[in-house]
Amino acid sequence: MTITDTSQFSAQLRSVTQEDHHAAESSDFITTLMGGERSARDYTLLISQYHYIYEALEEEVRALASHPALTDIFDLHLERGAQIIKDLEVLLPMHDLEESPAALPATEDYVAALRAAAADPARLVAHHYLRYLGDLSGGLAIGKLVSRHYSIPDEALNMWKFDAIEKPKLYKDAYREKLDTFGANPSHAEAVLDEAKRGFQWNKAIFEDLLRATSRKVPAAS
Repeated sequence: MTITDTSQFSAQLRSVTQEDHHAAESSDFITTLMGGERSARDYTLLISQYHYIYEALEEEVRALASHPALTDIFDLHLERGAQIIKDLEVLLPMHDLEESPAALPATEDYVAALRAAAADPARLVAHHYLRYLGDLSGGLAIGKLVSRHYSIPDEALNMWKFDAIEKPKLYKDAYREKLDTFGANPSHAEAVLDEAKRGFQWNKAIFEDLLRATSRKVPAAS
């Protein structure tokens, strides 16, 4: 894919992945979960899958964080792994779960893709963008929704708290500027665009696995 204006690479990345992004976020599992039609246990199962994803992503990011081309993008203040562990320490006992549920097949596929992406750091940038900018965007609303729908306590919502980032909007704008610089290299741009599309597809597959592994809440009879 030819990049005609490198200063707008982040905008092109958003445009190219828009369809895959919409397909993932409109999956039945996630829309019904956010609509209050599932359960706190289903939310816990989702967070348990995120545990495997962020563990892999953050291990690979830390290993490459000092790379000259990546250091500006790979901000370790974005890490979610420790926050997810805190959340699971509260959520798992609430549902009589002694340990985190096993990774679903689609989660295993995604983790394998993250590990493989580290061999081509530009591809890891795509996953970094997909996960963390998503968390700083629509992700910030998720905590409020699940708290309201399923009475998730505040101490189990650390996943959605970025205490080190005072102004998410300004942070995201600066992040996109860094992506524009990174994408000025055509080989970087091509790899990020390709891997980001795949990333949304892997996320959609996880939601589909979660749908098969759970049951929708049945409304009480009137």
